[in-house]
Order: sequence, then structure tokens, then C-alpha cells
Amino acid sequence: MSTISSTEQPIPRAVAASASPWTGPAWAGGVLLVIVVAMFFDFFRRQFLWGITESEDWGHTLVIPLIAGYFIYLRRKELLAQPFKTTWIGLLPVALGVAWYLECTIGVKTLQNHNLQGLGVYITLNGLALLFCGWRAMRWLWFPLAFLFVFGQKMPVSLMNKATYPMQDITARGAHVMLSLFLDVDRQGNTINIFWKGKNIPLNIAEACSGMRMLMAFLALGVAMAYTGLKHTWQRVLLVMLAVPTSIFVNILRVVTLGLLSLIDPELAAGDVHAFIGLLWLIPAFFIFLGLMWIISNLVTEEGRAKVAPPVLKAVAATSPFDRRVKPAFIIVGLLLAGTWVGFTFAVQALNIYLQKYPVEMRSPFANIARTLDPWQAVGDDRVMDPAIVLELGTDKYLDRNYARHGVPAEGVISVHLAYYTGMIDAVPHVPDRCFVAAGFEKLAEPSNLALPLDVSKWRDDTELRNHSTGLPYPLMAHRSDIHGTRMVRMPLGEWFLRTTEFKDERSPDSRIYSGYLFIANGRVTPSPERVRLLAFEKSEKYAYYCKVQFTMAGRELTPERFLAHCAELTGPLLPELMQKLPDWSEVERRDEVAKAAASK
Repeated sequence: MSTISSTEQPIPRAVAASASPWTGPAWAGGVLLVIVVAMFFDFFRRQFLWGITESEDWGHTLVIPLIAGYFIYLRRKELLAQPFKTTWIGLLPVALGVAWYLECTIGVKTLQNHNLQGLGVYITLNGLALLFCGWRAMRWLWFPLAFLFVFGQKMPVSLMNKATYPMQDITARGAHVMLSLFLDVDRQGNTINIFWKGKNIPLNIAEACSGMRMLMAFLALGVAMAYTGLKHTWQRVLLVMLAVPTSIFVNILRVVTLGLLSLIDPELAAGDVHAFIGLLWLIPAFFIFLGLMWIISNLVTEEGRAKVAPPVLKAVAATSPFDRRVKPAFIIVGLLLAGTWVGFTFAVQALNIYLQKYPVEMRSPFANIARTLDPWQAVGDDRVMDPAIVLELGTDKYLDRNYARHGVPAEGVISVHLAYYTGMIDAVPHVPDRCFVAAGFEKLAEPSNLALPLDVSKWRDDTELRNHSTGLPYPLMAHRSDIHGTRMVRMPLGEWFLRTTEFKDERSPDSRIYSGYLFIANGRVTPSPERVRLLAFEKSEKYAYYCKVQFTMAGRELTPERFLAHCAELTGPLLPELMQKLPDWSEVERRDEVAKAAASK
């Protein structure tokens, strides 16, 4: 244990004035708050819904504003030691923040992103703080605002993916080591197989078990505890850094607990019990973190601190902490934000922009897709996913089915996976080039978009209906079924490519695994997981849906060309079956037109 001598003096505190400094027009702050919430309502609505609907991952974001406010409350004496000084340069970041937010909301598609919107909100809030409180106050306000920005919103998906998958692997390895101390276990990728009483009980370490949600909550907790409970910068940094191994260690213990519970009943490792165990482990995790903070705070002892009485400041005579220029500043910024909000609202209506997407239901479940798609025939039963996997998939509308050529597995088997999403706040698809790696497969090359040799010679253009976004006619295909006879089915617009990745399984090194996927979104098709978001969440469209179509094959003599040929042969009869289950986008567009016409009367 080391010793540090210090002659630091506490920050002087002002003597309370006889009149309360908050007797001014507090309603002005309330009015400004309402205007700010109205201006950034789309961002706040999305973030609130994420906190509610994905509470296990982002529920902590709902309390971050309260913690940030508490940080400001702790510094109230320093903030009020001198009157605030209106700083007109604060109008610049206010204007820049609002402009950036608008650009990321209704501007260029590539910038339409929740986190980029959050950056605009953050810049604006900093501008307002600087405008009304001045540079001196920003010494204590910048940290709560930065804390709010970093931990008060959902993290970018690209960043989450980079952190989640390594943490899945670490968690799986750690849980495997601990369980192997007293059980017969085997690990395949991120799945731990527990052999118990002649049974194999698989324990899948899905993204929900990666520990990312615990890490984000622990980082926020670590920053808050370091800011309020530790004095030295190195102590604060150390405590925040310890949040990472602590969250991983506790998460490994959580997975071990789920593994032991699965010996009693495999259902105890999924569903509500799975979530409850995660919440239960947060209690000892919190006390572990408190213990770490106590150890860090006692690594040094303060000696020789001069006990100097703080100088007494004169009480501020004014009844308000703000100077006389605050009123014109409030009027100017209030008019700026209110005027921008009104103009933005009218622009959204005039341009027929929908900031909130509405769900559109499937016409029929995937399970009704024919099991015979000549020359391919379904083999085996449709797979039912574990509830934890369904939770990570983000939808319960899916199909996992194997098709064999001529019903003979030796001629080739294609695993077909379909997943349907609609009305999502912001949906990000799970794709094999990430998920297969997490499952223990080795990716041999980066995914590439390969042309799908689909026979479209019998398709013809619809002479009546066109897609509203592109102005192109929908392709039509005649399809015959035993139930409905022959009918014309609308196909999606776009070029047919399959985003394909080659994998290798260590358990079968001579075999190659190819997986390819594409998306059908709002009547159009794309192989890109980034572009599907732009298609499904087109601002001019009221409704939104997309469907992931994924094919997987394995074989020793399989090549990309043979894989694409087999996928095209199956896609031909599968596509009209699928499009009769998905919404008819031309009907959705027509419904929207009728609604707009009725609203205009």
C-alpha cells in the first residue's frame, strides 16, 4: 500500500443567499424542455421503445438521464458559486446540432441512423448548456452530458457485433472449463454439450449470453461509481477497466448456473428463467464491483492534507443564477428550435415522410409452403428453435426446413431458413457470415455477392401496377397449386444475387459448407444486409417488412457454382410459394393511397 501526500484544498463553497436563486421564471426551462423533446421526438421515441422492448439489453438507458442529472446535482455548489454567464457562441452548436439531426432524419439515406441522430441531440444539448451557463459551468457539465450521450442510447450495431462475438467465444470457453470440473462436457463453437445420464443436453451461448448487455450496464455503473466515489484519475480509470473482466467473469458464472439448471430441466435454461437468472446474478455482481471500488480506494492513504478553512464567498445578491442576457437568449433559442420544429413537421407532411413504421402481417405462415418443390422434396420435420435463439433472432415468424433433391439426401440437401420482420424500430438481420463463425465454423473467405442463375424467362411485366419507389412494373409469374389452381403471383423487383460465404468445419475438414442469403423488403430484393434497412425503412413508405431467405449446403465436392445452381433450381418453385405468404406490396401501397386520399378530404 502506497502513501500520497497532498495539499489540495477543497473547492470553496458559497454562502447561501437570503433569497433562493431559483425564484425566477422556472417555467421558461419547462417550456424549453417541451420544445427540445418535440424537436427530437423521433430519436427519444425510438430510444424509449428500445429500452422497453429490449429491456435486457438496453433497459439501463432509461435510468441514465437520472444518473446524469444526479451528477449535476452533486456539483450544484460549484455551479452556483458564481452567476452563470450567457455565452452567445452557444447558438452555433445549437444550430449545427439541429441541422445534423435533420440531415440524419430526412436527409441522405446513408446518414439516416439512430446513433447519428443522437450525435445531433448531444451537440444541441451542449450548445444549450454553453449558451445559458457559460464556459465556467461547462467544466462540470461536460461530463454528465458525455455520460448521457455514451450510455443513454443503443450502441451502434457494427460496434456491438465486433464486441459480442469475441465475448461469446470467451464466455463459452470459460463456462466449458468450469463445467468440465465436475461434468462430462464438450464444446462445439459456442454450444456446450452436457452429457448427463445418457443424454446430450446442448447449452447454446447465444448473443444474449455473450455478456454484452452486462458489460454495457457495468461500464455505466463503473463510470458512475468512479465519478462519485473515487478521487484520483488513475483510480477511476482502473475501476472502469475492471468492469470488462468483472462482467465477463460474472457472465461465465451465469452460464454455468444455466448449465446446472438444465440438468434438472432443459427448459430452465431458456425463456423467462433464462432472463431471471441473468437479473439474479446482477445482485452479487454489484457487490463484487463495490468490493473492487473499496480495494482501489484503499490502495493509497491520504496524509498531510492541509486542513484549511475554505474562504467564504459573498452571497450572490441576485435572485436568479442567470445574468440579464438570459431572457433574450431564451427567446432567440426558443424561436429557433420551435420554428425549426414547426418547419420540420410541415416538411414531413408535405413530403409524405413517415418517421414511424407500421407492421404489415403475412398473408399465410411459412409452414404452409409446399413440402414438394419439384425436383426438391422436404425431408424430416421443420426444426423448432430454442426460445433463447428465437429471442436473438428477433422474430417468431421463421421456417427451418431441409429439402433433398428428388427426396434423396445423397443427391444434395439444402437447408432453407426464412425469417420475417415487420414494424420494427430498426431491425438488423442475423446473417451466416457472422452467426456461423460464432457457432464454431471457420470462414474461408469474405462474403461475396454471386449472381443467382434464376430462370425468369416466364415472368412478364404487370401492365397495371408499378412500384411507387422505383416506378417500375412488378414482374408477374403464373403459379399453379393444388389448392388455388393457377394464379398470377407478383415477384419482387431487383437483380438476383446471393451473398455467399464458404466455411469449414473442424469436425469434417474435407467438407465445405456454403451459405448464401438475400432479402425481400417492401416488394424489392437485395443481397446486402446494409441495404435491406434502406429498402425496408424507406421514409416515404408507411409500412415496412423484410424477409431473409437463406440457403445452406455442405459436401466434399461442393463448389460455389454447384451451390448456386442448386439454390436457383430450388428458388424457382420456392419463390411463388413464398411471395403468396408475404404481403403483396402493391396491395399495401394501394391501401396507403386510399388512406392518404381519405385523410385529405
